[in-house]
Amino acid sequence: MGRGVPLERRIGYGSRVSERAGVDSGPKDALVDAAERLFAEHGLDGVSMRDIAKAAGQRNNSAVAYHFGGRDGLVREVFRRRMLVINQRRREMVDALDGAADRDPLRALLEAMILPLAEHLRAAGPGSTYLQFLARVSPTVDFRDPTLASVRALHTELATRMQRELTHLSPATALARITLVLTMSASALAAFEQQWALGLVDGERELDAVVAHVVDLAVGGLRAGANAG
Repeated sequence: MGRGVPLERRIGYGSRVSERAGVDSGPKDALVDAAERLFAEHGLDGVSMRDIAKAAGQRNNSAVAYHFGGRDGLVREVFRRRMLVINQRRREMVDALDGAADRDPLRALLEAMILPLAEHLRAAGPGSTYLQFLARVSPTVDFRDPTLASVRALHTELATRMQRELTHLSPATALARITLVLTMSASALAAFEQQWALGLVDGERELDAVVAHVVDLAVGGLRAGANAG
């Protein structure tokens, strides 16, 4: 099947996903901002709650415990805050698939997962750190937590729909492939985010091509035959 509308037009950078969309202001938000940046740069084990409070301009070193109940609650909030906005865009793209008979379903589902991350990066610009945070922290997030129920539901729906398109693979192999492909796609965008911040790439000019490559590789990885060895 053809791709239909060019990728750069489907992305619609900045038109729907705002860097600060749905984000409150104040001490709590400052803690989340600081945590996102520090966790992205140093990982969970490289940052103390004191470091985060200081970076957020909070004199009270127990501010994280007061607002989030501790480190785990803060990590969940950093993950959830922007992901809720990103998932709103994903939901729109998934809902639009039902009336798009000319689209390759697998490619369209992968774009629904990947493109909203790129939209966030485009809107946030070279100061963005959320994708680096995701690459470092997502494997440790407990998606069974009730506060992440909506995030879990959409990810499960997308993975299930992708599995249905992978009839050449066993269900277990298909799910393993989907998990790996989505992890690698997010990591690729996180690497680009870091390079943009360091001035090693022209993010405005090069992001479209990088996203197109990521989507193509994701499609190819899922369509590859099973290893018979």
